Amino acid sequence: MSAMPGRPQSAAMSLSQEIEALQVAELYRNLGVSAAAAFFGTLLCIAVFLDDGLRAPHVLWLAYGTIVAALRLGLAWLHRTRETRDWDLEPRHWARLAVLGNFLAGIQWGLLGTWLFPEEPGYRQSFAIMVITCFVGGSITAYAPVRWAHPALAIPATVPPTLYIFFIDSGPHPMAGFTAIFFTAMVLYYAFRETEMVARRLRADARIRRELRAIEDLAASCKDVPFLNEGKGAST
Repeated sequence: MSAMPGRPQSAAMSLSQEIEALQVAELYRNLGVSAAAAFFGTLLCIAVFLDDGLRAPHVLWLAYGTIVAALRLGLAWLHRTRETRDWDLEPRHWARLAVLGNFLAGIQWGLLGTWLFPEEPGYRQSFAIMVITCFVGGSITAYAPVRWAHPALAIPATVPPTLYIFFIDSGPHPMAGFTAIFFTAMVLYYAFRETEMVARRLRADARIRRELRAIEDLAASCKDVPFLNEGKGAST
């Protein structure tokens, strides 16, 4: 009798582990493309800054972006080819590595809105803000499968530029700054909501697969029951 309460708990833990593995696998399906797109965006930013002349900060930023892109692309490749090796990581460890890579990428875009933010008002300032906004807002779906993957990118990419642009660069502009912080909070809110929706979908898929496997196992076991086989032969 004491073993019965433990069965649902172990099954639930097994189901949660399966869902976690599905979440990580879905995240890594998007990671390679996201890292490549971020590096291409880095090159486009450098091309825009060429009009005003490259300085040492631009070169260092490009080097940092190249290293981050290489790390994230390498991580995506390692995860894709993990079945061909003799070792593998737990899904939660793969998730933490992806979150760390996103955090490093978020720092890169945060530097674009602070350290590299153009001094003179004009299209370059608008371009920098547009790049940060697009990479943060456009990556919600790609990083939704793992809970902290998108915030790890969004927070360092948006909070420092918000504080710098609206409170430091040209003096304090509290209303505009707090509005930007509000929009950032809403982006994070919808990112968490998207993560919950992905988790629900994967949980439903996992349960359906488990039920189908149970039906297949039951059908296979029925073939081994003698009286069922005898009855089937008599009816023919």
